[in-house]
Amino acid sequence: MVGLTMAATIASSLQAALSGAGQVRLKPIEQVQCYDFIACSHWKTRASNSAESLHQCENLSVSMNLAEFRAPKNSLRRDGQSVKSYASPRAGPVGNGVSASSSKDTAILWFKHDLRLDDHPGVAAASAYKRVLPVYIFDPYVCAGWSKELLESLCDAVSDLRKELRLLGSDLIVLTARTEHVLSRLAQKIGATSIITEEEVESTWQRTVHSVLESLEKEEPSSISETKLELDQWSAPLYDTPESASIPDNYQAFQRIGLRTLAPLPSPAKFPGLPEGLTDTGSLPDFKEFTESVEAIRRKNPWWETLKAAQSQPGESLLPQASNPSSSKNGVSSAEYSPFKSVLKWRDEYILEGPQASLLKKQGLDVEEEEVIGEYFIKGGATGALNVLQGYLRFLEPTNRDDYKAVYEHIWEMEKKPGASFRKLFASSLALGTISRRRVIFEALQYERDRNGGRLSPFGFSTFTVGNAVGDVKAMEWFDLLQRKSELQASEKGFHVSAWRWKGYHIQYSAMGNEDGPAVLLVHGFGAFWEHYRDNLRGLANKGYRVYALTLIGFGRSEKPNMTYTELVWAELVRDFIVEVVKQPVVLAGNSIGGFTTTVVAGLWPSLVSSLVLLNTAGKVIPDYKGLTYQKPGESSPIAKPLSKLLLFYLQSSSDKLLTRCYPKQPSRVDKWLLEEVKRGSYDPGNTAVLESVFLLKAPLPLNFFLDRYKGNVLCIQGKNDPLQKNTKRPEMLQAFCSNVCVEYLDSGHCPHDELPEEVNTLIDEFVKRGLASCDNQASSNSSGMANATDDAPATPAEIIKEELKLIIEDLESARVNKTK
Repeated sequence: MVGLTMAATIASSLQAALSGAGQVRLKPIEQVQCYDFIACSHWKTRASNSAESLHQCENLSVSMNLAEFRAPKNSLRRDGQSVKSYASPRAGPVGNGVSASSSKDTAILWFKHDLRLDDHPGVAAASAYKRVLPVYIFDPYVCAGWSKELLESLCDAVSDLRKELRLLGSDLIVLTARTEHVLSRLAQKIGATSIITEEEVESTWQRTVHSVLESLEKEEPSSISETKLELDQWSAPLYDTPESASIPDNYQAFQRIGLRTLAPLPSPAKFPGLPEGLTDTGSLPDFKEFTESVEAIRRKNPWWETLKAAQSQPGESLLPQASNPSSSKNGVSSAEYSPFKSVLKWRDEYILEGPQASLLKKQGLDVEEEEVIGEYFIKGGATGALNVLQGYLRFLEPTNRDDYKAVYEHIWEMEKKPGASFRKLFASSLALGTISRRRVIFEALQYERDRNGGRLSPFGFSTFTVGNAVGDVKAMEWFDLLQRKSELQASEKGFHVSAWRWKGYHIQYSAMGNEDGPAVLLVHGFGAFWEHYRDNLRGLANKGYRVYALTLIGFGRSEKPNMTYTELVWAELVRDFIVEVVKQPVVLAGNSIGGFTTTVVAGLWPSLVSSLVLLNTAGKVIPDYKGLTYQKPGESSPIAKPLSKLLLFYLQSSSDKLLTRCYPKQPSRVDKWLLEEVKRGSYDPGNTAVLESVFLLKAPLPLNFFLDRYKGNVLCIQGKNDPLQKNTKRPEMLQAFCSNVCVEYLDSGHCPHDELPEEVNTLIDEFVKRGLASCDNQASSNSSGMANATDDAPATPAEIIKEELKLIIEDLESARVNKTK
């Protein structure tokens, strides 16, 4: 029986891997080929009176036997911004006994979150110089939003990088300072002509690089001469992609291009030495002192204690829990019991384990393994990350290596959600850049080829670990490519789009308006994105607000990872965005599912929300909710994936009509761009992840449960012609049972903010400035008229989708009747 269960589990895991891999795999390998490649960097000196170009190439011979890979082209580019040129300092001792060397011979290699030597185009470019100063800067301002665990991993990774550089006869200069204050001065002290660093996608790092550019421009005029200091940015793209503007927005169209994966660069066999006279390379900061300096930076924000207290409270811990003890099997709870896991544990203990270890266990002298909860942090920097990757890929193989066994235990915890283990396991490694995406792909496909006699099967991968690694890395690359194109597209419309990493996931947002004005955060509904507030961003910004619009994880151009999406996941995302990006309490507004999400935020962390605005909100009103408890969603279901794919097909084929019906009074607002963008997101990798969660979610707690815990003012704006909430009594019920709620009706559909943006902007502005007094109809103190009322309108994602399917069926039936006539 256990064997059958184990086989079923394997089959289920492989099926999940194969289905995911089919969306992201390139062409199967047709031949085995070895070739050498040359990594060339073509650098142009910006001599004012000469068009002379300096070309430097370094031959890197690498044995490659995967025809799918091709050699990377030049990955280094001059920064697009205009940077002033600076002379090397005068000869003689400068700073810590450092003498200025020949100005054209020295470069600074600035490490940020690329803490490795393997597959590092910056390292390859720096190898062309005679002298190179590798630098890492512990900047408290950069690390201000990092967790303690990630900071510990950072120190570990920097230490490993320094060790690897020392083996090459170089070293890593470690500084603790503001990056923009120290980097340009350091370049002048050693006579560097180039600062080599990675090109950034995430907004926080983009601002750091921009601050360095500004510091270069602010150097004293006396330092200016013919020698120029350049900031050169490199990238390590997974594909040999064209310019961002020519990349299609649609992932299916992108796959049809058939771009080959670029091969990873090898670790250098030799590396240039440090500038002459350098004696002090610095040391890693004391961890306690550094965390205290980070905390001191945070405390400069007058709201920090409020923000910190809110972020330290997990949402689930603030909700009433059901006292429902799990059934157990031999002392193990049913939630933790896995027949497949038990078989592997039996195999390791009685077949592979050495006699000494078995004896210690029998005598009770073994040390119990530390339980891993939440995010996993890999130790050992780049060395540890590559080792764990090898163990991860070989998960289904027997092993007597203790380090692999430890990894396997964690994989089982993470695979409670099938396919989720890779991102959870390597989140910190990918965030710190201790392993590259190209290396992950290369090692995964090499391992798969080794298992299959030198070929890749056209039917998918043979292990779910390979499928997870390949699929997740390609998805990450796609959303980074999409971000670069989004920046170009948004600028053409007068918006600035930014990228923020939340738990390692790519989240897109936009902000505009008065930096000193009241902060407003807009949260979209199911299937939408930040641009759905296109005219609210501008309109409220023109009224003096600092306005943010966020795309929730799983939607739009934010990442769509393999995870279970719940109201708490989205609420904690919004909470962390307020804490880490906005950094002050906000006027929080949300439409549909976004309205329920913002209500959860206001109820669980009320100190973060100055006022709440609900726009045709989802969520039910239950007068007597005492006794209701939070119900955790399931991790997986055998019907979730096939049903979600079927549902996605219906929604894709009918999205135009559905969206138009949600704008009954202003259908012209449903323009071509909106229709295409709604449909575009449904083709992204991970496109079914949110829909799968629909089949796993339990009934959430009601709206009034959260609003009773929020003492601020609430404005409920309701479109009277909402096709998804017909004849709803929800606004009146909220007003009757919650004294801090006022209601405003508009002659609109499900999305009043986009159908009638000017009216909604005016209502929000008046509400923020005047509070409840701005509403025409105040909440009645007598709720007896609503005592027996019931809220039967759609409230959850599943119910909303059900109503959308009803509209689809109505349209199909109407079309059939018209055709018969």
